[in-house]
Amino acid sequence: MRTWLSMLTVLGPLAFGLHVACSAGQRARGSSGGSGDSSSGGTDATTTTSGAGTGVSTGSGFEGCAAFTKEAEQSPAAMLIVLDASASMLTSAKWTTSQLAVVSAIDKDVFDSMSLGLLRFPTGTVTGPDCVFGFPVTCGYTALPQVPLAFAGTNKSNAGMGVRSQIYNSLQQGPVSSNDDGSPVYDSLAGGYLSLKALGGVDKRILVLITDGGFSCTSLAGRPAYQDLNGCDDWEIPTSVNTLIKQAASDPNAPVATFIVGVPGTNTNGGKTGPFDNPPYPMLLALSTYAVSGAPELAPADCDKSAVYSQQGSLAAKPCHFDLSSGQLDVNALATSIAKIRGSALGCVYPLPEPPPGESIQFDLVNVEITLEGAISTVPKRSNPSDTCELDGCWDYNSKQEVELFGKTCLDIGKATAAKVDIVVGCETIIK
Repeated sequence: MRTWLSMLTVLGPLAFGLHVACSAGQRARGSSGGSGDSSSGGTDATTTTSGAGTGVSTGSGFEGCAAFTKEAEQSPAAMLIVLDASASMLTSAKWTTSQLAVVSAIDKDVFDSMSLGLLRFPTGTVTGPDCVFGFPVTCGYTALPQVPLAFAGTNKSNAGMGVRSQIYNSLQQGPVSSNDDGSPVYDSLAGGYLSLKALGGVDKRILVLITDGGFSCTSLAGRPAYQDLNGCDDWEIPTSVNTLIKQAASDPNAPVATFIVGVPGTNTNGGKTGPFDNPPYPMLLALSTYAVSGAPELAPADCDKSAVYSQQGSLAAKPCHFDLSSGQLDVNALATSIAKIRGSALGCVYPLPEPPPGESIQFDLVNVEITLEGAISTVPKRSNPSDTCELDGCWDYNSKQEVELFGKTCLDIGKATAAKVDIVVGCETIIK
């Protein structure tokens, strides 16, 4: 959202665990003939090392055969948060809420194993285009994150060191206060993609855009644009943004999944919001289209993927991005969205643990337990490879002999704000 005219007037928190367990042939308590389901409540397992078959309590249905445990590791991943810091974010407590939510989210233990970074935009003023007679505009941007991507580890935001603390400190600098509300989103996304693609040692790259709309400053970039109320070719055409996002997602060497979080201010279709102009198209429709292009296989199953952007297009029945545009922005809602993005993007594939010295893993002696919001349940292995397990959930081995969760199980983990996956090795596999 922005208006050159008003500017000229003024200037005039998944902890995951693996259990390497009982000796060959020993069954889980409560299982019957290797089929059926076994679940119980209890506390999470603690890391323990002891002789095979001695029986270490896991707080689950497999206490009788667990011998020792190991922490699971998903594919190394990096998440870059690209945060709108335009002037309109100062309204309706959107900036203060975003500050709290970002810190609250990344301080969750499930982010310990990821690389994190932060890129804020705009960075300040630059010389404006001829259509505003060269007056300064808030269209500055950086190709490098203010907080470079770095492994998070266990240091939280209050540790005084580490990337979380750097993100916390960077968020202390608020939006650029101005009357033009420049939003160089396109160029900030492009810079974010370059940083993520340059990062080595990761298998998953995730960009999270948190914005209240806008997408301007195009008059300085020379891309096709919609005119603003002052005759400047300044509003991004969403098809240009969509192409950029698709290119990042389909990069054969370092694909980046893009997730969109729209906060209040994104439910506009032209006109003005307070002193700021809005882009001349339905912003919710554009953001939903970006979400599908950015992570097509991870878009919610029930969202309206057929509602593709056009300037006169109808709004999606259910948007495919994280739509927080209604009412006052809530800290928990935004923090939960960020946590869910992590779970969805990392998927549901878990390598088997390296067995301890003298031990081995037999593929028919593996079971999977999940803990969702404190409730423990055993997930059966599917017997039919064509079973999608949409209604009840299951797991199976993939081509790399890794454990992959399917259907409802994977969906539930992606939605959960607190989830744990345990792979119990040594007990006869429970088959669906």
